Amino acid sequence: MTEIENPTTDTDHEQQRLADLAEIGDVDLTQFAPGTFGCHEVMHTTSLMLDMTDDHLLQHPAILANPEFYRLAGEVHEALFALYQAIGEKHLAD
Repeated sequence: MTEIENPTTDTDHEQQRLADLAEIGDVDLTQFAPGTFGCHEVMHTTSLMLDMTDDHLLQHPAILANPEFYRLAGEVHEALFALYQAIGEKHLAD
């Protein structure tokens, strides 16, 4: 099995973010800024996804049996943890 590569660049991510932002339409983004309930909500959702990743992916026998699956699931878990930390750092500072 070959390794999965991620050729997505920062520019690609920013273009997708801007497209997604345009797609949600006329939303008052101030209600999602750090210190708001909207920001707290996404921090909580990230926490739930962290728990789910640990409980339902990293501990699943199919993942445990395959080194590549386990590595990729671990990368997902690490990325979610980094996201949780980044949100919390800004959200709880306000």
